[in-house]
Amino acid sequence: MMRGAEAVLVPCSFLGHAVLCKERRKKSCRIKEIDSELRLGRTRREARLLHKAKEAGVSCPVVYAVGKDYIVIERFSGGKLKENPAQMRKAGEMLAKLHSVGIIHGDFTPYNIIANSSGLHVIDFGLGFVSYKLEDQADDVLNMLRGIKGRKYFLEGYSDFEGAKQVLGRIERIESRMRYR
Repeated sequence: MMRGAEAVLVPCSFLGHAVLCKERRKKSCRIKEIDSELRLGRTRREARLLHKAKEAGVSCPVVYAVGKDYIVIERFSGGKLKENPAQMRKAGEMLAKLHSVGIIHGDFTPYNIIANSSGLHVIDFGLGFVSYKLEDQADDVLNMLRGIKGRKYFLEGYSDFEGAKQVLGRIERIESRMRYR
């Protein structure tokens, strides 16, 4: 079992497939009705985002089932993204594809990209949402840039995105208003 900020991942089996059950557990600190609505909304939103990302050509977990407060998703084995030119370029291309269909990942970092023999796979869309706003896209790119050294190759891959120039310009504006870097 792996515990995240808002969910618990439990390895299990579903129709003969190795899967993860991502459960959003009740939070006693929230009002019961609000907690229930939040868990349902976040669960459904994540399932929709995973489907939309797949349609955009981004490798991410297949969704097998969706409940009120859980989703059953494909489990990937592999390791963390390596900072070699090929993988960094590919990661940039993947984020560009997400942004081209309006998906903001919300936590696009090396920790949410699994590398294995079949390629790179984006995971954990739990903080994701749909937006075409430059600020949201720039925040997504900045999240990744803060976590890597190979910025050049990542940005080369991202530049395939039609709106990349505007997003990169917005990054400069965001960084200029930051108090601490």
